[in-house]
Amino acid sequence: MQSHIYDAIVIGAGGMGSATAYHLAKAGADVLVLEQFQRGHTFGSSHGETRIIRFFYDKPFYTELMKTAYSEWRDLEAVSGKQLLFITGSVSLGKSGNQYTAAVRQSLDAAGVESEWWDAEQLVKRFPQFRVSNDMDILWQKDTGFLYASECVLTHLQLSEQHGAEVRESTPVVRIAWQEDIPAVYIENGQFRGRKVVVTAGAWTASLLKELNLPLTVTRQQVCYYKPSDTAMFEPKGFPVFTEITSGNEFMYGMPYFGRNGVKVARHGMGQAVSPDTCNRMPDSDYIQRMDTYLGERVPELGSPVHSEVCLYTETPDEDFVMDAHPDCPDILIAAGFSGHGFKFCSLVGRIMSELALNGKTDFDINPFRISRKF
Repeated sequence: MQSHIYDAIVIGAGGMGSATAYHLAKAGADVLVLEQFQRGHTFGSSHGETRIIRFFYDKPFYTELMKTAYSEWRDLEAVSGKQLLFITGSVSLGKSGNQYTAAVRQSLDAAGVESEWWDAEQLVKRFPQFRVSNDMDILWQKDTGFLYASECVLTHLQLSEQHGAEVRESTPVVRIAWQEDIPAVYIENGQFRGRKVVVTAGAWTASLLKELNLPLTVTRQQVCYYKPSDTAMFEPKGFPVFTEITSGNEFMYGMPYFGRNGVKVARHGMGQAVSPDTCNRMPDSDYIQRMDTYLGERVPELGSPVHSEVCLYTETPDEDFVMDAHPDCPDILIAAGFSGHGFKFCSLVGRIMSELALNGKTDFDINPFRISRKF
C-alpha cells in the first residue's frame, strides 16, 4: 500500500503530459508522472523531430490561444537555454476561391495577425522550389514555423524533474479508482494516490476512462521524409512550412529540412481507425506513391522519399480538443482528442491543466473543449 499522497498524478508523458508536469512542478506541486513506455517513445502522437506551429486556423478561438502558446514556448526556450521554436514563415495554398483559405485569412484578420495574399509569381520569386498555377489562392504568414517536437517533450520532463517531479517510465496504468475520496491510480503491482489526477494518455485515454464513453477515435497516420540532392535549398532559412487544400479536399503539409530524416511531408487526417496496441506500424506503398505524385507536381526537386513512418491521431468528431474535469469527479482532469493539430498548444495546455488542477479554474476560455458540448 502506498501511504504517500501526491498533489497531482499525471498519466502519460507525451507532449501534453510532459508540459503539464512541468507547470505543476514549477508551481511547487508534488507531482508523479506515470508513462507506460520510455520517455520519447514512438508509439503515440508526440514523437518525431518536427511539428508545425502556426496562427492560421479557420476557427478563431485557436488563433487567439496561439498568441499565448507562442509566448509559453519562448519562455521554455529561455529557461532551458535551447532553441525549440524555428520561424520560417508559411504559405497556405488552395484552389482559387476555396473556403478554407478565406476562413483562415478572416481568422487572422480578426486576431490582428498579419498575413498577405500572394500571386504565383510572388511565391516562385521568393521560393523557387514551388510549382504553382495562376488559379490558386496563396496566403503568406510570416510567424509560422516548426517546433523541435521530441526535444520539447524531453525538455519539459527534464525541467519538471529539476523542480522535483518524479517520472516513472515503463509503468502502465491499469485503472483509475476515481470514486474514492482521494483518487487512486493502479498499476500492475501497486497503486498511487493523488489529490488530482491528470489524464494525458493520448490514444489510451478512452480505455482508461471507459465509463465516460468519450467520442475519441484513434487513427493511423503516415509521414514521409525526403532528402533532396540540394539540401541547402530546403533548409529552414530558405524554405517555408507549407499547407495545401487539394482539389480532392486533402490537407497536405510539409516543412523544411531538419534533423536526421529530411523534409517532412504528409497528409493530415483521413487515416483508418485502429487500436493503439495492434496498429500496423509499416507505412503503405500507395500512400507513399500519393505523396510522390503530389510532390512531383508541387515541389519536384524533393525527389524520392528516404524514410516513412506511422503515428497516431486521437480524434474527436469536431476535431476540437477535450480539456475538462471528469463529470462525476472534479479531481480527475482530462486533456485528450488533440486530433492531429494539438502539439503546437502543448506549452499552453500544460499551463491550463496545471491551473485547473491547482486552482480549480483557468482564465483561458476552454468552453469549446468541454465534454458536455455537442460533438
